[in-house]
Amino acid sequence: MFIELKVVYSEIEAQIIMSHLSDENIDSLIDKDDAGGMHPHLQATQGVSILVKEEDYEKAKEIIEIKDNQTEQSSWTCKKCNEIHQGQFKVCWNCGEER
Repeated sequence: MFIELKVVYSEIEAQIIMSHLSDENIDSLIDKDDAGGMHPHLQATQGVSILVKEEDYEKAKEIIEIKDNQTEQSSWTCKKCNEIHQGQFKVCWNCGEER
């Protein structure tokens, strides 16, 4: 049985979360009511639900909390090329140097 893990405001955001869950071998589904894509604005007003198996709920919740905390990290400067990056990035997009 699948239960609701989180509600987000776009299918794109839901897909990103699902990819993080998939990396940890957690199956997930998207539940949305946007009239088959004909009314995408309904995603923003009604939300897009991410569903996971009941037995995976706690692990999935932890993964989402970790990812949320990582995106709130402060920006950093690459020590090799001095490019400035947002906190969630671990590798420099310009030269490939790790954080």
